[in-house]
Amino acid sequence: MDELKQQEALVEEGITLSDLLRIVWNNITIVFLVTVWATVIGIVITWYVIDPEFTSETGIMIEVDPAAASQSGVTDANAVTLAQNLIITYKEFVLSDLVLNSVILEIPELAGTSYESLRSSITLTSVTSSVMVSVAVVNEDPALAALIANTLVQNSIEIAEDYIFLKDRIKQTLLAEAPSIDAPTSPNKILNVIISFLIGAILSLGIVFVKELFNNKFQSAADMEKYLNINVIAAVPGTIKERKLVD
Repeated sequence: MDELKQQEALVEEGITLSDLLRIVWNNITIVFLVTVWATVIGIVITWYVIDPEFTSETGIMIEVDPAAASQSGVTDANAVTLAQNLIITYKEFVLSDLVLNSVILEIPELAGTSYESLRSSITLTSVTSSVMVSVAVVNEDPALAALIANTLVQNSIEIAEDYIFLKDRIKQTLLAEAPSIDAPTSPNKILNVIISFLIGAILSLGIVFVKELFNNKFQSAADMEKYLNINVIAAVPGTIKERKLVD
């Protein structure tokens, strides 16, 4: 009965913070090496493996002709609301296969590019209370990113002439320009290094605690007294340093 109570007491006691710190300190070399290696691998991948990507932006504005609106009995406030509602239509329209196909056919560098691949490189953003739409294109070639952005907007305006809801209502507000070769959008080098460092630290701690979990040896006389509930009278020196001290 006494032995059972002792075992229950040990289970309830669990591992303390000091035990965790001791485990980490005893394996500090593993922690350091794994963390450094993970960080170095992250740096190499970020700088030499991942191809940088560049973002070029242009913009369009949806407008309703005030003269036509007044003739139809539409107030200025309603005209703005109508333009804002047309933004949703334009976003769907500019990413349609019809418009994307015209861009692929016009730009030789995009030959063989699928609609989904091109669509995934385009981002459309707008503010709820605005009639402006920002068009951003990401590509590994900064000049090609700008060309795609401008061609996409210009072709969508031309094709929209065949649709009464969008005809004469789309205006390009600025031309996309090729971003600087020294200012890629991705990868974020500093963020990648920080993430690599954190992954290395977490991985090293995981290795240390798994190693400790499978270590069933007593590390000191204190461990024997703690887990076996006995008093250690004497201990044989286990390391060369300890033996020299005894001698």
